[in-house]
Amino acid sequence: MMLNGITTQAILTGNKNFSWFDEEYNNYVPNQGIINSLKPLKNDIKVLIIAGSWCGDTQRELPRFFKIINSIGVPNNQIEMIMVDENKKTAAFNISVIQVTNIPTFMFFKNGKELGRIIEKPQITLEDDLAKLLQIK
Repeated sequence: MMLNGITTQAILTGNKNFSWFDEEYNNYVPNQGIINSLKPLKNDIKVLIIAGSWCGDTQRELPRFFKIINSIGVPNNQIEMIMVDENKKTAAFNISVIQVTNIPTFMFFKNGKELGRIIEKPQITLEDDLAKLLQIK
């Protein structure tokens, strides 16, 4: 099953069609020290995720990302996720406008300005890369 358009974590969680989500989410153990350093920013950042339910990188990184974001306590209304097809297209949004070529792409915003992106896979770990991007490390 391939998702296309705006979606939420709730659609993936507990869904037998996306069993990869729960498995990776439950198995991933983020660095608690980094999580604690990011918690004060939970209300300051907004996240836009462009991903593909068919994509191996998404199946690995998206559940890990949500484990981190949930551990930090970022409110759901500050997270938007758009799923694309294998051609990286969706009826919900023209992603070429934001110059997304690889997925997953996690984009971070503060006060309406883009702070940066984590594209496809982290350089170190998602939480470490996020801390660097948000200038915590």
